[in-house]
Amino acid sequence: MSRQAKVSSFTMLRQFRASLMTFASIASGAVDEAGADFDGTLLWLRGDQHRYWKNQVRACTEQFVRAKLALKQREVLDRALAGTRSSCVDERKAVAAAQRRLREAEHKLQQVKLWNRQLEKESLDFRGGTQRLISAVETDIPNACARLDKMLDSLEAYVALAPPEMPTAVGEELETTTPPPREEPPESEMPGVEPGLDSNGSSNEKNQTQNTE
Repeated sequence: MSRQAKVSSFTMLRQFRASLMTFASIASGAVDEAGADFDGTLLWLRGDQHRYWKNQVRACTEQFVRAKLALKQREVLDRALAGTRSSCVDERKAVAAAQRRLREAEHKLQQVKLWNRQLEKESLDFRGGTQRLISAVETDIPNACARLDKMLDSLEAYVALAPPEMPTAVGEELETTTPPPREEPPESEMPGVEPGLDSNGSSNEKNQTQNTE
């Protein structure tokens, strides 16, 4: 597999590096904000809400006990005075209202405990699900940016040392500047020389005969 890369713009590499850092910053902030929301809500449920409804249960229990005691005292008093059992309408209404408030407070306290357990589970699931993202933001992206910085330094140093670019049409320039080779005219067209004669006007055949003898 080829490991070569064609880099045509250093600006694009710098923009890509800046985009990575921006993503890391936004992702880290979002994860931290969500985690803080979980922690704040859990602290609110375990602290304020749990303490409030626990106190409400205690107060409603005391009110319910006092209402029942008031009803009992009224029944005893009416029986002692009138000799018959009284209806005690107001006292019975007070007991019913106190009992209703107590049940509501107990239900709220149980709901706070249930929400607390549920939110703890959701918080653990959230942190487990974002662990890879956190690792990428804290480790992978900074390492990638460091490698990009080294790549940019190496490429810029290479460009600074590289020779100037050669003309793209070197062959064409050589063809236009080099004169064409000189062409010799045919023997028949040489001035003052007839075909079959040498420069002294002698026959070629005569010279060949003399050379043979």
